[in-house]
Amino acid sequence: MKQWPGLLSIPGRWLAPLLLAVFAFVAITVGFALQWRDADHRVTELETRRLLERLGVEQSRLSAQSGLANALLVRRLVGGLGVYSGMLNAYLVDDAGLVVASLVRSDIGRTLGDVLNRHPELAGLRELDALIKDGSSVQVVRPPGAPHLFGHASIDTGGHLLTVADLSLPLAQRQAGLRDQVMREALLLMLLVALLAVLAHVIWFRRAERLARTLATMGEGQLQVRAGLHGFDELALIGAQADRMAERLQAGQAQLRHINALVDRSPVVVIEWRTEAGRPMKHLSRSVSQWGYQPDELLMMDLRYHDLVHPEDLPRITAESARYQERGTDEYRQEYRLRRADGQWAWVDDRTSLTRDAHGRVSSISGVLLDITALKDAQTTLERTNAELERRVAVRTAQLSAANEELEAFSYTVSHDLKAPLRGIDGYSQLLQEAYADRLDDEGREFIGRIRRGVQQMGALISDLLDYSRMERRTMESQQVDLLPLIELVIEGHGADIRAAGTQLKLQVEPMVLQLDREGLAVVLRNLVGNAVKFSQGRPAPVVEIGSRREAGKCILWVRDNGVGFDMKYHDRIFGIFQRLQRAEDYAGTGVGLALVAKAVQRMGGRVRAESQPGEGATFFLEFPE
Repeated sequence: MKQWPGLLSIPGRWLAPLLLAVFAFVAITVGFALQWRDADHRVTELETRRLLERLGVEQSRLSAQSGLANALLVRRLVGGLGVYSGMLNAYLVDDAGLVVASLVRSDIGRTLGDVLNRHPELAGLRELDALIKDGSSVQVVRPPGAPHLFGHASIDTGGHLLTVADLSLPLAQRQAGLRDQVMREALLLMLLVALLAVLAHVIWFRRAERLARTLATMGEGQLQVRAGLHGFDELALIGAQADRMAERLQAGQAQLRHINALVDRSPVVVIEWRTEAGRPMKHLSRSVSQWGYQPDELLMMDLRYHDLVHPEDLPRITAESARYQERGTDEYRQEYRLRRADGQWAWVDDRTSLTRDAHGRVSSISGVLLDITALKDAQTTLERTNAELERRVAVRTAQLSAANEELEAFSYTVSHDLKAPLRGIDGYSQLLQEAYADRLDDEGREFIGRIRRGVQQMGALISDLLDYSRMERRTMESQQVDLLPLIELVIEGHGADIRAAGTQLKLQVEPMVLQLDREGLAVVLRNLVGNAVKFSQGRPAPVVEIGSRREAGKCILWVRDNGVGFDMKYHDRIFGIFQRLQRAEDYAGTGVGLALVAKAVQRMGGRVRAESQPGEGATFFLEFPE
């Protein structure tokens, strides 16, 4: 549109009516030119038709005369053509070429050629010679550009009637009517153009001007204004879209203001740097005031960001930043110290983002800074605390090592020094029972039996305590344990008790290999199977079931009996050391077995639990990860 700068400078409310007027003028001019050109053709056709009709009538009238003998009557008939509108002249020519009758008396008696020489404007009659020679009856011609019609009619009794009709008057009348018609049409069209201009101004341009003012106001940042155009035309659609756009922008601005307010109130500092040496600052959020600075002061000062970085950290972060800008990535994280306004140093966590242009060059650098001074202080304190804890752990480990050595010595003492007197008591009481039983009365023999049973109970208790102590201190060796052979070995160890009690044994063991301490699992199974046989032996048909299965990533083993059972309210108690739910007189034991089971399972990373009801037996479950 550069070739039409003048048109583009005219407001639309004036340009549209002007274009309509120009269009109307061009349309009228083109129509007038076409009709003007058509007027000549129409007048020629009309006058030709009229002249042909007239010539036909005169031909008949003249042919009715017996030749041209009656000259007076013939001249009257020819002279009567003078009243014909537009008739300039008429000639009745005999076969010899003499003018017999004419509207001009002076032409009578002359030859036609002589007459035509005297009247050059009648030269068109010469074109009728061909028609006369061809014997055409009635004919009318108009030479190109001539203002006359030339007519010819053959007379049956001999001769020819030649006429000359002037087209100037009918053509002038036709053109005058055409001018009047064009003026009326032009006036009507201009009225229509004016009406369309008014309607366009009311319906379109006034609303367009309102839309333009609204968009200009929105462009100035006043997004609360609305076009408020109603309807279904293009302006209404554009206005509705503009209103929706303003609403979205207004909501976006409100959200941005809210986010900016949150950023300003938060400990996060938003910063943008220029891509120049030393990173001059381009933008700072107001939250930088937490370090004693004001954004405008820092931005107006001749100060580079690197001037605020601790000298010990500057080479590192400069090298890292250069590497990231050269090779990527476009988002990276750095920690360094930044000088506060009071001269103190603040640790910051800098998360930087790079923006690159189409050629891969860095075009902008922005970052989010978070003060992590408190975190660094806490880390320093934690490191000191960890060092102190490590020192204490080392001291405590040494103390525990010494305690373990003492415990080993105690275990040796229990194993040898305490068991030695028990063996003596047991040996002498056995000799006394065997050698002097006949010298003692029943009460004495009862006393000796109680001594021997107490010694045996004490020995079993010392052995169980030693086993529990070793389980706490021994190193658990993880190895692959084939479950079924181990269970068969445990059953073989209790074979005598199983046969003596008449216990029915059921195995539901899935083949599986566990990664556990073999000796620890053996201790657990020996205690559980032994308890199952012991507490079910009083039943008419004692049954012990041993099984295993895999379930939800776990290996589950169980030992079930139909013995005396227990109340579930004592579930946690039975796994404590020296805890018994049955009298020692009814069921022998030290109260250490289930505590040993719990300790061994715990050290192997498993879990033990039980399900029971009094008088309905008990089931002990072992769960180990696969």
